[in-house]
Amino acid sequence: MLKLGVALGGGGAKGIAHIGVLRVLEEARIPIHAIAGTSAGSLVGALYAAGKSSHDLEQMIRRTELRHWLARDKSGMGFFSPDGFRRIIENEIGATTRIEDLRIKYAAVAVEMESQQEAVFNSGLVADAVCASCAFPMLLAPAQIGERHYLDGGLLNPVPFDVVRQLGAECVLAVDLAADEPVFTAHPSLHRHGSLLFRFIFSAEQQKILRVGARAISIMTQAARKLKMQQAPPDLVIYPDVRHIGLIDIDLVDLALQAGERAMRNALPQLQRLLQPTWWQRAKKFWQLK
Repeated sequence: MLKLGVALGGGGAKGIAHIGVLRVLEEARIPIHAIAGTSAGSLVGALYAAGKSSHDLEQMIRRTELRHWLARDKSGMGFFSPDGFRRIIENEIGATTRIEDLRIKYAAVAVEMESQQEAVFNSGLVADAVCASCAFPMLLAPAQIGERHYLDGGLLNPVPFDVVRQLGAECVLAVDLAADEPVFTAHPSLHRHGSLLFRFIFSAEQQKILRVGARAISIMTQAARKLKMQQAPPDLVIYPDVRHIGLIDIDLVDLALQAGERAMRNALPQLQRLLQPTWWQRAKKFWQLK
């Protein structure tokens, strides 16, 4: 069987769908050799690479409220600080856990603000890497690591399938959550009663600003996605249907999980064939890579 690498894309609360994807792979007993993640994908990927099961991740999401993710920003560069993400990562796997010590090869993708270049975190503190990758502009202030500042990796690499191949993956599965333009939040009828904390945090004017920002970023990432697809296409891409889940709708756990599971189950036979190629298919792929 070929070494499987999984690239988990960004999408805020849409990223809960990644847990559903991982659950189906667990049930099929398909081992994962490497994981690369952007934004929400970096968070889910880091915890999974550290040894958390899909069940563990689901329970973590269910007990973590929106207020736990949002920390006060003192820099003036965002509504909130990425430190909420840092606290959650540190509570789950420890403050000193390093990428080099994870059970599965892992990398997180961010954008260095000063140089405007893609930054791949494949070593160092896991919490630093996730905070850098998840710093969604406007909503979260840039993550500061040393003297440098980092923004959400989705700005330049929304689904890092090229990065996971660099980690040694022979077969790359990409999970793309933004095939359709994202919404900032879903229609109120989809939410559980009393879960709309964001309505008390964000004013109507702030919500308008964030919706415009999310749309602008979506437009930019479409070009980045197409370029990466031309340069180093994955072997298989799945698109969980998360169109009706907004970027901060972390209470829509069931909808997101079901979307991820459904997409992965539908693609599972194709993935299994890709992981066990014939001799001729192996030779052909080797020649193409050369």
